[in-house]
Amino acid sequence: MVMRKLLEVEKFDERRSASKERSQNYEDVLIVGQPVQISLKKLAPPQTKLLILNTSGEVELFTSTDQIVSTQTPLSLEQFPEINLLSRTFSDQIKDRSLQISFQDDNGRQLSLVQLKLTVVRVCLDIDADRDGVIDEDNPQKADWKWGINGHGAVLLVNSDRDIVYSNQENDDTERLIKGLLDLKDFSFMIVRKTGLRDLPSGYELYLSVNKDIAKKIRIYDELERDGYELIGPGRTRAKIRDTDRDILLAIEGLSYPDFDFPGIVEITLSLVKDEKSLYSDRVIFRVAPWIMTPNTLSPIAVFVSRLSNGVNKEFIEELRKVVGKANAQLDIIPFEFHQDDRWVQDEIEIGYTQAPGHLMYVVFDSPRDRGLVDFPKTKLLGIDFGYVTRKSRYEATKLDSFGNLEVSPPVTVKGVHYPFGRLIFGGTRKEIIQEPRRMLKVLRDFLYAQKIQAPFEIFSDWLSVGHIDEFMTFVPAPTSKGFKLLLASTDQFYNILKRLREQGHAHVLLRQGKRFSSGRADISVSDVLDDEKLNEHNHRFQEYINWNREVLKQELDLSEEDIIELPALFENDRDGRAETFSPNMVNMIVLKEHLGIPKPFGPKINNQCQFEAYVKEVLEPLGLVCHFIDDWEPYFLGRGEIHCGTNTRRQPFTKKWWEVEPAFLKEVSS
Repeated sequence: MVMRKLLEVEKFDERRSASKERSQNYEDVLIVGQPVQISLKKLAPPQTKLLILNTSGEVELFTSTDQIVSTQTPLSLEQFPEINLLSRTFSDQIKDRSLQISFQDDNGRQLSLVQLKLTVVRVCLDIDADRDGVIDEDNPQKADWKWGINGHGAVLLVNSDRDIVYSNQENDDTERLIKGLLDLKDFSFMIVRKTGLRDLPSGYELYLSVNKDIAKKIRIYDELERDGYELIGPGRTRAKIRDTDRDILLAIEGLSYPDFDFPGIVEITLSLVKDEKSLYSDRVIFRVAPWIMTPNTLSPIAVFVSRLSNGVNKEFIEELRKVVGKANAQLDIIPFEFHQDDRWVQDEIEIGYTQAPGHLMYVVFDSPRDRGLVDFPKTKLLGIDFGYVTRKSRYEATKLDSFGNLEVSPPVTVKGVHYPFGRLIFGGTRKEIIQEPRRMLKVLRDFLYAQKIQAPFEIFSDWLSVGHIDEFMTFVPAPTSKGFKLLLASTDQFYNILKRLREQGHAHVLLRQGKRFSSGRADISVSDVLDDEKLNEHNHRFQEYINWNREVLKQELDLSEEDIIELPALFENDRDGRAETFSPNMVNMIVLKEHLGIPKPFGPKINNQCQFEAYVKEVLEPLGLVCHFIDDWEPYFLGRGEIHCGTNTRRQPFTKKWWEVEPAFLKEVSS
């Protein structure tokens, strides 16, 4: 703040003494630690040559060059045209300090006497600017935000059961009281430091304020011992601070994650005001903690799956349970009343987290698909340390808005730039290829880009009937310098295996043996697949689309061919020219540390060994991965999905704190 100038205030008493010497009396307020300036030359009457300064109480006088100004001795007005005042302690009584200025001519005769009565108050708003979990005492960097392990700036958590944006559903945005201790621990805190006085001088008031846009994104509460009353929130930008003779603890919560119209920076100001004019203000900055998605390389905690009412996935669940147990995680069965036979748990939600110093909250990101599982995240997941966020739109959701179409890579370094939390990947369209293109809703894309921390990019999934990227890609941990491998579906590998079998005299061996479609048996021979020219033609086209994505993934994640493993897969043309899976799609797996729950492919068997399974073991087991092939034909494959589509995993968060990342990759991104 620019240094204030005193005695540019309303004069409250002006009279002449019996000796006709002019006396001017003023009063004003100083702020602890903030110098103010007095222009002695402007105050001095004509003929003034000398002046004498006298102070009472704790007040320091110095020049603009920090030279201490002496008191009670004559000074030359020419040498001291202006002085600065500074007080380092607050008052406990009004007008407990003073400055007296005697203006004299060159004979020492007093021409005028100015008396300034001063009250000193502290205007100080404090936060945890160094991110150690403790509110600092007037940290000099509290009004700034800097990324990095040596950075500064406070972090604000979204109390994320409140973040239902673009939704017509009711929520608790009208709540103006803190609900209790469990709610309180999700807050960040500020302290309005004691000003020094119980009652400020007449006409002075202390206000906390934010701008009207920020007021929609936060709530600030006071009087915590009385359940916490809202000072600032939607529709309320300014609040008067009372009880100024004590430190006041304020709780603050975020109501919205960063988004296209909100970069996540929250500025809060504490101002000393007189006659609606701000005389001095103290400012602090928070950054709203982003939503972070967890990649396959992080350890699983719990796996969710719907138990279908007709029992069709009973055996599947028990097989899945074995794999989950080997990974030291828990299988969490969703009862019927919370899924209504909606089996596609991956499509409904994505489980991530948000974090502030000393506190971590898991947060479920709810997709706008809103089918049978629509109430599951709010009724079963939302709770202690488990928040909720969603994005709604006036436009109708398509299949690309389900979260089988959203993945995140493990941490990567791309062209020297490190992404310690990986990069978000979602599927979109290519208008030059797709006649009636679909794209993920803009409200979803805006949300993903606004989190910044995982630098999203878009690939091509609209060539698939279901349109989800988990149908052709996933990541698995690997003992390599990168720490993972990218698995891609490959129609070329599918055909290569079948061609080898035919060359070895196994042309009549069956694929999908013993399985059925609703229209009849699913068995088909190696030769029948290879001789189907239309099928071959379609899969050549589909492979081109996968190859296009392959190049984008290599570029955006800085991958080499050695970082990619192809798994055999085949697709069929649907009525719209998009792709549907021909047989269970192994890339659509669940990754639980080294244990992989892979859809059983029902490929051609030689010596009772499925050749697709043999190939997958050959390429994955040397990485220390354990392949568990699970029959998901009836409960999932026939519904055009697989194991990944029908499950969802909550994982351990990253050990690294998001605010400690270096800002190299935090460039502006747009959707």
